[in-house]
Amino acid sequence: MILKKIESDIVVSAVEVKSFVVSIDSNNNKATITVTLDNVDNTEAVFSQEPGDSHIYQIVDNSDNLIRLIHQ
Repeated sequence: MILKKIESDIVVSAVEVKSFVVSIDSNNNKATITVTLDNVDNTEAVFSQEPGDSHIYQIVDNSDNLIRLIHQ
């Protein structure tokens, strides 16, 4: 899987992903996405998603099929 950051419809960065977990906080209308990057350290990155967030990330498979869309 690949995590892409998109700005103005252009991919500005991309990194391989080992796994991701999405948790929903329905009380605060917010989602938290924890991504484990597929690197030497298996680094974790945490993204929060709320209505109106402007940054866009995509998690895609190796054929560029969309798995998860994250607005931040």
